[in-house]
Amino acid sequence: MLTDRILERLRAAQGVLRLRDTYGAERLEAACARALLHASPFYRTVKTILAGGYDRQPLSVAELGHVHAPGARFVRSAQLLFDPDAPRH
Repeated sequence: MLTDRILERLRAAQGVLRLRDTYGAERLEAACARALLHASPFYRTVKTILAGGYDRQPLSVAELGHVHAPGARFVRSAQLLFDPDAPRH
């Protein structure tokens, strides 16, 4: 989150770190890893992962190409969306 535009993202990074008080360091690390896997290192993403308990679910090989969430009707990775030759699982 702080690799570029540090001053613009400082408050968001502080917000992510504050989530540790509510969810604990281990869950926060798992949520951040999942957010990074989906190229979405943002406060809202991390908070949603924690609130939904998705950080407690193991990462699977299938998830590397797809984003899954209960109740989602149609979600797929950008690679599948924009690359017609991408392998489909």
